[in-house]
Amino acid sequence: MLEERITMMELTEAIKKQKNGKAPGPDGIPAEMYKTLQDSLSNTLLEVVNEVLMEAKIPKSWMEAYITLILKEDTDLQIKNYRPISLLNSDYKIFASIMAERLKRFLNQFIHIDQNGFLPKRQIKDNMRINLNTLEYYEANPEKQMALIFLDVQKAFDNVNWKFMLAQMEEMDFGERFIKMIKIL
Repeated sequence: MLEERITMMELTEAIKKQKNGKAPGPDGIPAEMYKTLQDSLSNTLLEVVNEVLMEAKIPKSWMEAYITLILKEDTDLQIKNYRPISLLNSDYKIFASIMAERLKRFLNQFIHIDQNGFLPKRQIKDNMRINLNTLEYYEANPEKQMALIFLDVQKAFDNVNWKFMLAQMEEMDFGERFIKMIKIL
Protein backbone atom coordinates (compact mmCIF):
# COMPACT_ATOMS: atom_id res chain seq x y z
CA MET A 1 0.00 0.00 0.00
CA LEU A 2 2.78 2.46 0.85
CA GLU A 3 4.47 2.01 -2.53
CA GLU A 4 1.45 1.50 -4.76
CA ARG A 5 0.65 4.04 -7.44
CA ILE A 6 -1.18 7.10 -6.18
CA THR A 7 -4.86 7.11 -7.05
CA MET A 8 -6.94 10.02 -8.31
CA MET A 9 -8.98 9.80 -5.09
CA GLU A 10 -5.83 10.23 -2.96
CA LEU A 11 -4.76 13.20 -5.08
CA THR A 12 -8.21 14.80 -4.91
CA GLU A 13 -8.32 14.42 -1.12
CA ALA A 14 -4.82 15.87 -0.73
CA ILE A 15 -5.70 18.90 -2.87
CA LYS A 16 -8.92 19.44 -0.93
CA LYS A 17 -7.03 19.34 2.41
CA GLN A 18 -4.63 22.13 1.43
CA LYS A 19 -5.32 25.29 3.42
CA ASN A 20 -6.41 28.45 1.66
CA GLY A 21 -4.80 31.80 2.38
CA LYS A 22 -1.31 30.42 3.05
CA ALA A 23 1.77 32.05 1.58
CA PRO A 24 3.03 30.12 -1.46
CA GLY A 25 6.50 28.67 -1.86
CA PRO A 26 9.18 29.86 -4.29
CA ASP A 27 7.11 28.98 -7.38
CA GLY A 28 4.45 31.49 -6.26
CA ILE A 29 1.56 29.07 -6.89
CA PRO A 30 -0.91 28.98 -3.99
CA ALA A 31 -3.03 25.98 -3.01
CA GLU A 32 -6.13 27.82 -4.25
CA MET A 33 -4.87 27.50 -7.83
CA TYR A 34 -4.71 23.72 -7.55
CA LYS A 35 -8.23 23.70 -6.11
CA THR A 36 -9.67 26.05 -8.73
CA LEU A 37 -8.01 24.32 -11.70
CA GLN A 38 -8.27 20.81 -10.30
CA ASP A 39 -10.27 19.44 -13.24
CA SER A 40 -7.66 20.72 -15.71
CA LEU A 41 -4.55 19.85 -13.68
CA SER A 42 -5.37 16.58 -11.94
CA ASN A 43 -4.40 14.13 -14.70
CA THR A 44 -1.03 15.81 -15.28
CA LEU A 45 -0.36 16.20 -11.56
CA LEU A 46 -1.27 12.54 -11.00
CA GLU A 47 1.30 11.53 -13.62
CA VAL A 48 3.92 13.71 -11.93
CA VAL A 49 3.34 12.43 -8.39
CA ASN A 50 3.32 8.82 -9.58
CA GLU A 51 6.56 9.32 -11.47
CA VAL A 52 8.09 10.84 -8.35
CA LEU A 53 6.92 7.87 -6.28
CA MET A 54 7.95 5.18 -8.76
CA GLU A 55 11.36 6.72 -9.51
CA ALA A 56 11.90 7.90 -5.90
CA LYS A 57 13.30 11.14 -7.28
CA ILE A 58 11.79 14.55 -6.57
CA PRO A 59 11.84 17.63 -8.81
CA LYS A 60 14.45 20.28 -7.96
CA SER A 61 11.67 22.77 -7.20
CA TRP A 62 10.58 20.56 -4.29
CA MET A 63 13.95 21.12 -2.65
CA GLU A 64 13.43 24.89 -2.61
CA ALA A 65 11.80 26.90 0.16
CA TYR A 66 11.49 30.44 1.40
CA ILE A 67 12.47 30.59 5.05
CA THR A 68 10.99 33.32 7.19
CA LEU A 69 10.72 34.05 10.91
CA ILE A 70 7.41 34.17 12.77
CA LEU A 71 7.02 35.71 16.22
CA LYS A 72 5.90 32.91 18.58
CA GLU A 73 3.55 35.04 20.65
CA ASP A 74 3.09 38.59 21.83
CA THR A 75 6.45 38.79 23.53
CA ASP A 76 9.47 40.99 23.34
CA LEU A 77 11.42 41.04 20.12
CA GLN A 78 14.27 38.78 21.20
CA ILE A 79 15.47 36.33 18.56
CA LYS A 80 14.61 33.34 20.79
CA ASN A 81 10.92 34.31 20.49
CA TYR A 82 10.89 33.72 16.76
CA ARG A 83 10.53 30.40 14.99
CA PRO A 84 11.59 29.74 11.43
CA ILE A 85 9.06 28.39 8.96
CA SER A 86 9.68 27.11 5.46
CA LEU A 87 7.29 28.16 2.72
CA LEU A 88 7.12 25.14 0.41
CA ASN A 89 5.65 24.74 -3.05
CA SER A 90 2.03 23.54 -3.08
CA ASP A 91 2.70 20.56 -5.37
CA TYR A 92 5.31 19.33 -2.88
CA LYS A 93 2.83 19.74 0.00
CA ILE A 94 0.18 17.80 -1.94
CA PHE A 95 2.59 14.90 -2.51
CA ALA A 96 3.82 14.95 1.11
CA SER A 97 0.21 14.94 2.30
CA ILE A 98 -0.49 11.78 0.30
CA MET A 99 2.59 10.05 1.75
CA ALA A 100 1.63 11.13 5.29
CA GLU A 101 -1.92 9.82 4.89
CA ARG A 102 -0.63 6.48 3.68
CA LEU A 103 1.71 6.22 6.64
CA LYS A 104 -1.01 7.19 9.14
CA ARG A 105 -3.04 4.12 8.14
CA PHE A 106 -0.26 1.89 9.48
CA LEU A 107 0.88 3.79 12.58
CA ASN A 108 -1.57 2.17 14.98
CA GLN A 109 -0.08 -1.23 14.14
CA PHE A 110 3.44 -0.14 15.06
CA ILE A 111 3.11 2.31 17.93
CA HIS A 112 2.35 1.07 21.45
CA ILE A 113 -1.24 1.37 22.59
CA ASP A 114 -0.26 3.71 25.45
CA GLN A 115 1.03 6.32 22.97
CA ASN A 116 -2.06 8.36 22.16
CA GLY A 117 -0.93 11.79 21.06
CA PHE A 118 -1.05 12.68 17.37
CA LEU A 119 -2.26 9.28 16.16
CA PRO A 120 -5.43 8.54 14.20
CA LYS A 121 -8.29 7.06 16.23
CA ARG A 122 -6.44 7.66 19.50
CA GLN A 123 -6.96 10.48 21.94
CA ILE A 124 -4.87 11.86 24.76
CA LYS A 125 -7.95 11.73 27.01
CA ASP A 126 -7.55 7.93 27.03
CA ASN A 127 -4.32 8.41 28.98
CA MET A 128 -6.11 10.70 31.41
CA ARG A 129 -8.66 7.96 32.11
CA ILE A 130 -5.84 5.46 32.76
CA ASN A 131 -4.24 7.94 35.17
CA LEU A 132 -7.52 8.49 37.02
CA ASN A 133 -8.11 4.74 37.28
CA THR A 134 -4.58 4.29 38.63
CA LEU A 135 -5.04 7.04 41.23
CA GLU A 136 -8.40 5.61 42.30
CA TYR A 137 -6.86 2.15 42.67
CA TYR A 138 -4.02 3.40 44.85
CA GLU A 139 -6.39 5.57 46.87
CA ALA A 140 -8.36 2.41 47.68
CA ASN A 141 -5.10 0.50 48.35
CA PRO A 142 -2.85 2.88 50.32
CA GLU A 143 -0.45 0.09 51.28
CA LYS A 144 0.73 -0.05 47.66
CA GLN A 145 3.53 2.19 46.42
CA MET A 146 3.03 4.28 43.32
CA ALA A 147 4.80 6.74 41.09
CA LEU A 148 3.35 8.63 38.15
CA ILE A 149 5.66 10.19 35.62
CA PHE A 150 4.51 12.60 32.92
CA LEU A 151 6.79 13.27 29.98
CA ASP A 152 6.42 15.95 27.35
CA VAL A 153 9.21 16.06 24.83
CA GLN A 154 9.98 19.65 23.91
CA LYS A 155 10.97 20.26 20.31
CA ALA A 156 10.53 16.55 19.61
CA PHE A 157 11.08 16.95 15.86
CA ASP A 158 14.45 18.59 16.50
CA ASN A 159 15.50 15.60 18.58
CA VAL A 160 14.52 12.77 16.23
CA ASN A 161 17.31 10.31 15.53
CA TRP A 162 16.64 9.99 11.79
CA LYS A 163 19.18 7.23 11.28
CA PHE A 164 17.42 5.12 13.91
CA MET A 165 13.96 5.93 12.55
CA LEU A 166 14.92 4.94 9.00
CA ALA A 167 16.50 1.72 10.31
CA GLN A 168 13.24 0.96 12.14
CA MET A 169 11.24 1.57 8.97
CA GLU A 170 13.49 -0.89 7.14
CA GLU A 171 13.09 -3.42 9.97
CA MET A 172 9.30 -3.05 9.78
CA ASP A 173 9.43 -3.56 6.01
CA PHE A 174 7.94 -0.24 4.96
CA GLY A 175 9.35 -0.79 1.48
CA GLU A 176 12.55 0.39 -0.13
CA ARG A 177 10.93 3.03 -2.37
CA PHE A 178 8.79 4.46 0.41
CA ILE A 179 11.77 4.76 2.75
CA LYS A 180 13.79 6.42 0.00
CA MET A 181 10.94 8.93 -0.46
CA ILE A 182 10.95 9.71 3.26
CA LYS A 183 14.71 10.30 3.11
CA ILE A 184 14.49 12.78 0.26
CA LEU A 185 11.37 14.59 1.42
